[in-house]
Amino acid sequence: MIDQAIELIQSGRIVEAEQRLRLYLERLPDDVDALHYLGLLCHQTGRIDEAAALIGMAVERSPYTAFLRANFAEVLRLQGDLDAAERHARVAVRLAPEQPNFQFNLAKVLEGRGRFAEALEAAERALACRPDWVEALSLNANLCFALERLDEAVEFSRRACALRADDPSLLIGLIRYRAWACDWRGRDADVARLQAMLARWVAQPGDAALSAVNPFVAYEYPLSRQLRNEVTQAYCERVLKAAGAPLAPRRAPAQAGRRRLRIGYVSADFHSHPTMHLMASFFALHDRSRFEVFAYSIGADDGSEYRREAARSLDRFIDIRAEKAGESAERICRDGIDILIDLKGFTHEARPEIFALRPAPLRVAWLGYPASTGRGLNDYAIVDRVVAPAEHAADYGEKLVWMPNSYQVNDYRQPIAEERPARAALGLPESGFVYACFNHVYKIESPVFHAWMRILARVPGSVLWLYAGRSAARANLAREAAALGIDPARLVFGETLVKPRHLARLAQADLFLDTFTINAHTSASDALWAGLPVLTCPGDAFPARVGASLVAAAGLPQLACRSMEGYENTAVRLAQSPAELRGLRQTLAARERLPLFDTPRFVRDLESAFDTMWKRYLSGKPPEAFAVGDQPDL
Repeated sequence: MIDQAIELIQSGRIVEAEQRLRLYLERLPDDVDALHYLGLLCHQTGRIDEAAALIGMAVERSPYTAFLRANFAEVLRLQGDLDAAERHARVAVRLAPEQPNFQFNLAKVLEGRGRFAEALEAAERALACRPDWVEALSLNANLCFALERLDEAVEFSRRACALRADDPSLLIGLIRYRAWACDWRGRDADVARLQAMLARWVAQPGDAALSAVNPFVAYEYPLSRQLRNEVTQAYCERVLKAAGAPLAPRRAPAQAGRRRLRIGYVSADFHSHPTMHLMASFFALHDRSRFEVFAYSIGADDGSEYRREAARSLDRFIDIRAEKAGESAERICRDGIDILIDLKGFTHEARPEIFALRPAPLRVAWLGYPASTGRGLNDYAIVDRVVAPAEHAADYGEKLVWMPNSYQVNDYRQPIAEERPARAALGLPESGFVYACFNHVYKIESPVFHAWMRILARVPGSVLWLYAGRSAARANLAREAAALGIDPARLVFGETLVKPRHLARLAQADLFLDTFTINAHTSASDALWAGLPVLTCPGDAFPARVGASLVAAAGLPQLACRSMEGYENTAVRLAQSPAELRGLRQTLAARERLPLFDTPRFVRDLESAFDTMWKRYLSGKPPEAFAVGDQPDL
């Protein structure tokens, strides 16, 4: 019967195969092969918890079978139990060191634990056994990138793409590694290939390749809005399927009489991370007479003051990093959370499957992910009229909640170091206009860099101050500048500094130049807080409109230009108009009066949004879009 089940699996008749295996296990519940194959089938169909239980039972009955250990390690990794996954992966390697698959599994587990050098050793052993193994090439590329070995990452990625030319994930990896190196040669052709490839996948909605593409990549490149939306929904549906059936809904009447509304924030970034830099003062400002505030941490504890401050400021701070998604969802449900806030979306270390299980009556996307999470994960998204105007509502699976000012909270007590370094100490010229952009270098694309070089050409003696990034990026930017007739010495690269010192050095810049496709987010707020005007040019998607949202809330809407020509002309004019630039700085000098930095006001507005959502829920009505401050139909 097991052989028949295997034939059914191989022919795609999954339901029949599962029925056969379950019937077989009713008669022989300890059969290792049946347990294993049923576990693999559950893994294949996205039921990871059940897969782990079944394969774990097989391992208990046959502990010295290497492939059982290896497969168990893989499902444990997918569950997030990396301690146990590493333990079983190492046993598999010890039992069969010649098997490249087992080395590969171990490398994936070590990658998940952030031990990239060890992971690369295992991945290289796997690749040595199978030099044309695409997945191993891709993993080696990822690990080299994590270890800042960009040239090797690009080469591994290029080899993988050559072997599987129709895989969008591999092409995305190659484009991304080259972007971090600021190597734009062939980029337009690569992006055109990606758009065509994704369009083909969209026409095949059941194809796993599309649902494996993280949707934010669709915002990193100039792809169509329709394609972005389709990629997002495909990924969302993958998450929903993998999570399984949601928890039984908790009905409103049982909660209606409780004194305080319970808000839960889920993030991997409760440490020194841009999100916590923005939220440092936020949690303590919640009105504790009306709200009970929980945090669920799914990321590492770095021991920083940002994490300690968050923990101190919350009613309850719970580390759920080691828990499975189902366990975390059940915990959140037991805690009686009314509104659960998703601060991660689909970014690094996100756990969207927790939200897919619907552990709270209302789920809300905010701050950490500048795009829609699709239909089915979250009920609402916190936005503003600039990043998500009403005419863009169709691009969101969530109902939009428009804040009165920017969607982005900021820390109104963020410290700036008292010592302001001299220009010479920063590698800047003593005289001359200093343009700055401290965005990550992957956001710098050919069109914006060419615009910057044209600006430098029109403003003699000016320099462009950039975040240092990787050495490959610095070399490529210098080469590109020279090719455009600009002395590479006019590019100045600033190293990473602790936040207060970084804010202090911004005083030596004259104007922050934003990038286009992915704007500055926290780095723009930092500049504005430090008194440095930000010039931006909004695009058509949320991540390309954040800069405009921030300057509007900082009282400088005129710095959101309508065209690249206007952007360049304004950058040149401000360098030649000291009085106009001084006026912009004077506006920012009164930052305590600017909506962008009025954190208490922001918290009150957000609490008003929570009240409106909850009242509508209690009335039995479905989520609906509304603007904070309006009187929606409840």
